[in-house]
Amino acid sequence: MDVSELMTIVAAEDLDMPVIEGAGRLHLDAVVVNRDGSSWKVFLVDERHQPIAPTVRSFDSESEALEHALRKLRQVQKSRRSMAALNARDAVDPDHET
Repeated sequence: MDVSELMTIVAAEDLDMPVIEGAGRLHLDAVVVNRDGSSWKVFLVDERHQPIAPTVRSFDSESEALEHALRKLRQVQKSRRSMAALNARDAVDPDHET
């Protein structure tokens, strides 16, 4: 996978735009892809735009890093949808126990 392929999928699936090599907007849970010497790092950032340590992964190739970034983008989207559904349910039934 290359950046062009990733961006095509991101647009088609209406995913968040990743931050690749510093290009893009950092926000809570942004997926970041950075070159680190001869390897690539992929991670999510917190509200202070710092890497979330358990999410940091290193890859030998850009293609592997971008494929992992796509998985993370899909996970973030799924998580947001789940939280939105819970919030909507709680708004309708505030006494619902979770």
